[in-house]
Amino acid sequence: MWSQLRLNRSQLNLGVRRTMKSPSRFRIVIVSPMLLFAASSCHHKAPYVEPPPRWRWADVGKSCEQNSPTPSVPAAARNSLGHPFDMAGRHSYWETRAGLARTIPGGWGGLASARPNAFGIYLIDTTQRSAALQALLAAGVQYISPSTKAVQGRWTYEQLYDWFRYIHSHLHHVGVNMWALDEWQNRLYYGTVDEAAAAELNRQLTALDVPCFLVAVEVVGPITVASGL
Repeated sequence: MWSQLRLNRSQLNLGVRRTMKSPSRFRIVIVSPMLLFAASSCHHKAPYVEPPPRWRWADVGKSCEQNSPTPSVPAAARNSLGHPFDMAGRHSYWETRAGLARTIPGGWGGLASARPNAFGIYLIDTTQRSAALQALLAAGVQYISPSTKAVQGRWTYEQLYDWFRYIHSHLHHVGVNMWALDEWQNRLYYGTVDEAAAAELNRQLTALDVPCFLVAVEVVGPITVASGL
């Protein structure tokens, strides 16, 4: 009886496993409560929370609303666009893409990351999806199919490329060390070495009358190359 009472107390305070060896004998294995807690906690991981983005829209000196205008580069400024991204005798990937965009119905703005492991196409007029996909497939554009979704775009690829050329040809003494025509987000992107450079970039974009929701800015810090590379 005393042995049975001692077993019951252990069961109340510790994890206990009993294995039948014979009708009258038991083997008692005592499991540490800390191990039990650690094992149970493995099944209760905190949910993943997406960190806030490090980029922000450039401050272009305007009151920006969702329905803010989406102008193209003014006709008077087109002669100063330049070709800052082209190699000698070769068109850049971005220029080739912009040339294709002129032939695509619906105002094609590039590819979009519609959801995890899927792609879409940015269109200004999403009702032109079928015609746009047909033209893109005929042109050999990758990562799309006849079932690809249309995502509402703000800018055509041609607009993005023209503004990119215009901005990049007129920036002076700004600490930018990254830039891209980010078609996946339907925007332009600039990385700066510090906050002072970001402020100067904003100032020059304002002077160039750049529209709202076109340029994303991120302070990435100085970029260094590891020794031995």
